[in-house]
Amino acid sequence: MGSEKELPIYGNGNVAPKKRNCKMVWSLGLVLVGLSCYLLSGISNTQGYLGDTFRSFSGDDGKNPDSLCPIVEKVKFSDFVYESDTVDRILHDAKFRNQSIEKLLGAVKYPTEIYDEMTRPEEADSVDELLKIEPGWKYFQDFQKYLKKTFPKVHEHLSLDKVNDFGLVYTWKGKDENKKPLLLTAHYDVVPVQKETLDQWTFPPFTGGYDGKFLYGRGVSDCKDLLIGLLETVELLLTEDKFSPERTIILAFGYDEEAGGSGAQKIFKHLVGKYGPDSMLQIIDEGSSGYQEMEGLNVILPATGEKGYVDSFIELYTPGGHSSVPPKHTSIGILAKLLSDIEDAEFESVITNANPVLNQLQCLAEHSPLIDNDLRKNILKAHFDTKANEALLKYLRAQVSQKFLVTTSQAIDIISGGVKSNALPEHASALVNHRIAVEELVKSTSEKVLGQIKQIAEKHELGLIFEGQTVYEPTEHGYFNYTLRQGLEPAPVTPTQDEIWNLFGGSLRHFYEDVVFAGESKEFVFAPSLMTGNTDTKWYWDLTRNIFRYAPGLPNPHLNIHSVDEKTNFDGHLLIIAFYYNYLQVVDQLAQ
Repeated sequence: MGSEKELPIYGNGNVAPKKRNCKMVWSLGLVLVGLSCYLLSGISNTQGYLGDTFRSFSGDDGKNPDSLCPIVEKVKFSDFVYESDTVDRILHDAKFRNQSIEKLLGAVKYPTEIYDEMTRPEEADSVDELLKIEPGWKYFQDFQKYLKKTFPKVHEHLSLDKVNDFGLVYTWKGKDENKKPLLLTAHYDVVPVQKETLDQWTFPPFTGGYDGKFLYGRGVSDCKDLLIGLLETVELLLTEDKFSPERTIILAFGYDEEAGGSGAQKIFKHLVGKYGPDSMLQIIDEGSSGYQEMEGLNVILPATGEKGYVDSFIELYTPGGHSSVPPKHTSIGILAKLLSDIEDAEFESVITNANPVLNQLQCLAEHSPLIDNDLRKNILKAHFDTKANEALLKYLRAQVSQKFLVTTSQAIDIISGGVKSNALPEHASALVNHRIAVEELVKSTSEKVLGQIKQIAEKHELGLIFEGQTVYEPTEHGYFNYTLRQGLEPAPVTPTQDEIWNLFGGSLRHFYEDVVFAGESKEFVFAPSLMTGNTDTKWYWDLTRNIFRYAPGLPNPHLNIHSVDEKTNFDGHLLIIAFYYNYLQVVDQLAQ
């Protein structure tokens, strides 16, 4: 594990370390230059730029020492878990199932909606004052009371710290203070439901319902199911009273993740103040779920990285006047041209070993029985062969679902301007949202947009201010003001092929192959993936390198997250409980 200086130190407000831009490797074909670049970049990546040359292998029983995707060895629960028929009861007992359904439906009934412009707890002098300004926070308080009533043993035996009144940090203290704690996270805020869509729901979004397979309701898959599942697991272990952890187990639940808020940042400050940096063994948050069937291969894909994020907010100020004597281009027309130029010039695609997606594809290439042979060859050579790399990028760019795993995105999401039909607009603005590719930076993203604004500003003799600094002096024709919002660098990538990777992956392999699908001869591969969005873990980088964004479950391609009829396959929800019932005991004994 890294030292304090090696960690990003992002959560405490400092800027994440800059990474060198290594795209030049592909245009020049200089593999050795690429290697030097990545050795100097500080990117958390255990693979090394030349893949198998610098890789340390484990978990493949030595069967294929040259593998780019060694299969992790299964961790058999029976060797570490006390004898119990509990998992069978979780998965197959009707009484347990019905009780679990009621617990999750009960959680759905609290409309813990979070809005972007909602007043946050730290912005009010007291909770009472907050509730006067934003009555909706009362539902969050009611939800906390629901948890206390529903999980009495958790609240009796675990300590609960309320961070900023609404962040919930439950601590099950372990007996060995030398063992690093395990941190499991989720959030209980949900995306608001548009009133105009209420009649489109199968069941009312804040009443919920169960149709025999799917459980419906806002937040039921994002991510009150994970939160409730974790609490059910701990309540069950406490009820049985056979497991007394050596390692401290922490459950941390945020309250404004859906608004990109600072609730998890407050929790981070609480945790780092109590335990210090690089203090957690592993963090597991929401993210990918269950497994996927890809090219004839069952793949478990925890997200080991996240794209970065920044909003480009562009304003244009021009002189006003009567619409009967307009200039050739109004501020709205000029801004429209700029936005068209931004969309026309897409960001360059790039894939290197810095991106978990390449290792995911290497797993497909090595283990899939159905993958196209030419694609297989290009994947396996993409980390050192320029032509193969470009062929792979061409393949990925052709699929919308894959394209933005290797490309910085740009989406014009908000635009406004003008106030009256006979008055020239004196102000127009637009917000362009970017999700930043692993090999890019906030700086390189903004430089692309800034260059395009410069071209338009020069053409129309306009001034330009960028982040408060004057690039071109404002003129009689007006000026652009370009600012960045919510800049976040791409997340450090979780190491693979180390002890924690093999422990987590080996546990999941055993869980699916020998518990969930016992007797079906299903085989699973554990491989990394990338999230194009961000979870609360964006605040937790300084707590550990081992961050996994994943929840056990079943393949559910159409959960309608953030949309009408949000739902979850309830069999998958039970897998959360069954897995963590075992994993909490396994990680207690095996990990450092």
